[in-house]
Formats: sequence, structure tokens, C-alpha cells
Amino acid sequence: MDKSLYTYQKVKVIFLLSLAFVLLFLAYLFSGAWFVMSYVFPNLSYVEAISEVASASEFWMFFVIQLLIYTTVVFVILSTFYNERRMTLMQQDFVNNVTHEIKTPLSTILMAAEVLVEENIQTKPFRRDQYISIIRNEGEKLREELDRVLEVARMSKAGVYLNKEVFNPEEMVSAILDRMQLQFTNYGGSADLIWEAGNEEINFDRKSFELIIINIIDNALKYNIQNPNVIIRSKLSDGQIIIQIEDNGIGINKMYHAELFHRFFRVPIGETHHIKGFGLGLYLVKQLMDAHNSTIFVTSIENEGTTVTLKIPVALKNDE
Repeated sequence: MDKSLYTYQKVKVIFLLSLAFVLLFLAYLFSGAWFVMSYVFPNLSYVEAISEVASASEFWMFFVIQLLIYTTVVFVILSTFYNERRMTLMQQDFVNNVTHEIKTPLSTILMAAEVLVEENIQTKPFRRDQYISIIRNEGEKLREELDRVLEVARMSKAGVYLNKEVFNPEEMVSAILDRMQLQFTNYGGSADLIWEAGNEEINFDRKSFELIIINIIDNALKYNIQNPNVIIRSKLSDGQIIIQIEDNGIGINKMYHAELFHRFFRVPIGETHHIKGFGLGLYLVKQLMDAHNSTIFVTSIENEGTTVTLKIPVALKNDE
């Protein structure tokens, strides 16, 4: 939901609730005055009856109790409605994104395939290899996106399957950075690895660790309007390896921090609506971290960058 629209809707709801409570108060006050005039003090004028009711402690106690009841009911109804509406919008956005993300590489693959069936393509080996490379790269992107969606669906149905191993995370992080070098080049970005956790090992599922690091780095590259600079730091603290992935990207408004790990949620950014994604990356990362009894949290300032912190227990000797 757009931030300005969200603010407008919130102000509108607050105004309507305030108006409803004022009307409720007046209704109780005038009905109380009518009751006093009719059954208690028939000789009082309407103004005097209103004054009598307003000065009675019983009236205020009754009104406050009713107000608390109505406020609670309204809050529950509005919260339920808002959450259902938000989930519906996010699911619609997810479906639209999936459709787009699948159609784009498929269209590219089909166009490249049409070129490859041309009769004279065999006489142009360099051009032929270019289109074969396009098909391979686009197919790999499509496979990665579908794997991400299928992994979330599988986790929702059957939970997380882990094949834990004891390994040195520095080696894997270095390997991931090497493998993502082409992506860094395409974005005009750079990466720095500052590893101060020594040779300490973790007991973690390798595939899960790889997916976590790749998702976070991928976000750091995508959500950036300048040359991305990703800094990965590590240190030891209280029996945990703390890995921080810091970027110089567009940052995240504080109002969205609490929703970052929700399924289908994507930070609404008007001028970057073209950024690819399903809103599943951080949700998947959070589920995998929880499954390993590890912690993840995000600190971010809008227009200044984001830091994602991972806290993973050091492997014990009997884990090996």
C-alpha cells in the first residue's frame, strides 16, 4: 500500500471513530436526561436534566465501560479487515509478479530459439553461441525463481528439511561472492569481505546458508540507485558468529521494518516498481534462520542503506 494512501486511510478512520464516539456520548447524555425527566425528576427542565446526568459519577462509569467495549470490538474488526485486505493485495501483487517474472525469460528464450532455427545461423558460430548463452542464462534465472517459489510452498506444507553439516562459513561466503561476480559487474557494484570470526565453524544446512546469503546480497544489488557496495563483516560474540551484510542502497522506511519478513510483502517504492521479486526472499530467509535456531534482524535508514545481521551459533565439538 502506498505510504500517502496509508496515511490518508489512517486519518480517515481516526476521524470517523472520533465522530462515532462523540455521537455515542451525546446519545447516552440525551437519553439519560430523558430518563431522568421521565422517571426521576419530572419537574426538571431538559437543560437541568442534562446537567444532572453529566454530574453523576454513575453516568461516566457506564459510558467509559461502554466506550472500552466498543473500542475493543471496533479495533478487532478493523484489524481483521485490514490484515485480510493487506494479504489479498499482497497475494494479487505476488501473482502479477510471478506472471511477469515467468513471461519475461520465456519470451527471451523463445526469441533466441527462433534465431537458432534460422538456416544461416550455423555459418555464424559467434552469434549462435551468443544466443545459446542467452537461453542458458535466462533458463537458469527462471529455474532459480521457480525453485524459490516451490521451496516456500514446500516449507508451508511439510516444514523445513535440513541436512546439517559442520563447515567454515567464510569459505562458502567467498565462493558465493565469486559466483555472483557477474551480477556485481552488471550492476557496477563491488563487494568487500572483512572476516574477523577466524576459522570458527557452524552446524548448518549448506543449501540453506547459500540461499540466505544470496537472497540478502541480491536485495542489496537490486535496491540501489548508485553503484552498489556490499560489505560483509563477521565477528565472534557469546558463542555466536555474527555476519553483517551492509549496503549503500535506498534503505527502508521505518514504518515497514516490522513487515519485512512477512510472506509476499514488498516495500512499496513508487519509482522502483520495475524491480524484480516475489516478496518471498526475506520470508524464506527468516524461516530458514528460525529452523537453525539462529537470529536475523534488519537495521535500515531510508536513503542511507541497510544492514542485515545474522547470528548463528558456533558449532560445538560434538556436532562434528
